[in-house]
Amino acid sequence: MTLRATTGTGTSMDTTRKETTLTPGLAARLADVRGVMFDIDGCLLLADQPSGYGGTVLPGARHVIDTVKATGRRFVCFTNGSFQTPSAIATTLRDLGLDVADEQVLTPAVVAAETMATRYPGARVLVFGGEGVTEPFAARGVEMVDVDEAIAGRAGDVTAVVVGWDIEFGREKIVAAAEAVLAGAELYTTSAAPTFASHERLNVGVSGFIAAGLTHVTGRPYKVLGKPSSEAFNAICSRTGAQPGQVLVVGDDLRMEAGMAREHGAMGVLMTTGTNSREDAGRATADRKPDIILDSLEELADLLQENRDVRDAPAAKETP
Repeated sequence: MTLRATTGTGTSMDTTRKETTLTPGLAARLADVRGVMFDIDGCLLLADQPSGYGGTVLPGARHVIDTVKATGRRFVCFTNGSFQTPSAIATTLRDLGLDVADEQVLTPAVVAAETMATRYPGARVLVFGGEGVTEPFAARGVEMVDVDEAIAGRAGDVTAVVVGWDIEFGREKIVAAAEAVLAGAELYTTSAAPTFASHERLNVGVSGFIAAGLTHVTGRPYKVLGKPSSEAFNAICSRTGAQPGQVLVVGDDLRMEAGMAREHGAMGVLMTTGTNSREDAGRATADRKPDIILDSLEELADLLQENRDVRDAPAAKETP
């Protein structure tokens, strides 16, 4: 079976399902996996809109999710996009035939909201983005500064500025955000991914573009809260109940997924159906090398099934 997949740069590649044999060491690590993180764009599906809207499910996506459940493992679907709310993304995935609950979808906006709530309790945060960004903040009781008030120069004390997917971020918002940062607010972004996989056209990241612009204006650095940050990885562990070494990170981007796995002691799988290829992985530095490279999610489902059914294994401890 051959799939014609398209990368974020519009380059087509052939991916063919084949049998993959792991070394004993990798097989033992895979057998110990208790939590799985699936990237969405370029891994589970391909779309020309962020977070899978209007997308096409990639071969094996349904099978691998069913296999994860059947083997007693837990999973999350983690997109680096903040265009939609988790519940909207979950609805899209279910409409495409993937058995994913609302609570099994994680976005960088959720990570950002949880980080602000715990790091700056009771603080006022200036948040840029649509409902996909603001809804998680509101749900966690974070006090958000009114953007119009900030534009009018009446923001008051602002502890942090968080930039998400905001395609209407123009000069007035640049001024409001820069004023807050220059007054002492910490600068964060939900994602700094430059591109993500798509069907045809180049899909570009908006959040990191804005944050980089604000750094240019203010001279102050920004902190990423989505993949591959520690905050993002800790959220994966918390939701799957797995320890870092028991997490399998599955994605198509060497920097976002394979790099996160390497940095945090998890196991990384590169799917060649999106942004990066086997050739890219061969040229990657050690801190971005995946443990396994696969051309189809069907191959991953087979490996998960073969390398131990964990339904009777002791439950993993929750990560704080």
